[in-house]
Amino acid sequence: MLTDAQSELQSLGTCLRGTPLDRLLLAGLLGAVILAWLWIDQQLNHGDPVVRIYHGQRLLAIYPLPRDTRVIHFRAKGSLGEAEIAISREGVRMLHAPCNSQRCVRSGIHHRIGDMIICVPNRILVSIEGDARPRLDGIAE
Repeated sequence: MLTDAQSELQSLGTCLRGTPLDRLLLAGLLGAVILAWLWIDQQLNHGDPVVRIYHGQRLLAIYPLPRDTRVIHFRAKGSLGEAEIAISREGVRMLHAPCNSQRCVRSGIHHRIGDMIICVPNRILVSIEGDARPRLDGIAE
């Protein structure tokens, strides 16, 4: 004889099984979501990545991410002192910062369009942006 908890568990298992058509619809929906995600990601991440380095509101430098093995070192003068930034084909990282927390240094290498490294005490912002214009505008005819 089954207890109430066991019978509820068995009935829940029966409900979740579904028919083969249910499984096919679920797999199709999952595939559509994955394809939509990949398409949106491709639309947003077009163009070659460009690294922009700011101190406060002032733009200090713009560098493309190198495609070869060279490493670009840039020293950004911030509010607390100099921060050293390395830009390579792997991405961009903060090598040294004069702040106490060192969160910007510990954040590691960033390589995707939209990634940012922010040193708040030193007021340094490093962002990776796409250099191409979006294909779709806010106004469409």
